[in-house]
Amino acid sequence: MAATPTLYRRDDEDRLLYREAWTISGGVIEHSGRVGTTGRQPVRPTGRKSADGATAQQVLERFEAAARADGFSEIPDEERGWVVLQHWAFTADLSHPEDERLFTGMWDALDGYLRWRGVGECDGNDVGGTPPGLPDGVVVNWFCPVVDVDLGVKALRSFARSVRMGSLHVIGRREPGEDSDYVLAYSPRKSDTTFTL
Repeated sequence: MAATPTLYRRDDEDRLLYREAWTISGGVIEHSGRVGTTGRQPVRPTGRKSADGATAQQVLERFEAAARADGFSEIPDEERGWVVLQHWAFTADLSHPEDERLFTGMWDALDGYLRWRGVGECDGNDVGGTPPGLPDGVVVNWFCPVVDVDLGVKALRSFARSVRMGSLHVIGRREPGEDSDYVLAYSPRKSDTTFTL
């Protein structure tokens, strides 16, 4: 699959917009919208099905050129913040039925959720540490670089609800910049006041 980079710009109301495209069999999906929403995903036919016989590569190149002409550009890594979805699993080996339910396909699900909304991606995870109140459990952190930290937190909150994480999670955030620390961005429990990796 070939794809354009995800490109961004702010509109007149300071909302962050995105545009990206990728190939599928017989066409190119042109995905665009406001960051945090799934946007539009029209499919542009390629080859014999297209009006001008354009190849998928030609459609991608035209799409990217038009986006750049409209003021869209990539957001460099150093200008991206980070959000972390921290889940407290019941068992260290993730064998509890609820752990298995949540972690089967979690990376792909979280990555897809963020990408479809133009927010960012899931970059990886780590496992370790003992969660509060679960002596046999383990802490799992899912790290996500995002183009807007506030929208990243909002997306993670929505994702956690969609997969029914309940109260055994918190969300941390880190603003762009190497010296920034993670801070608590959200917890379903009012008693949580700090965030620790």
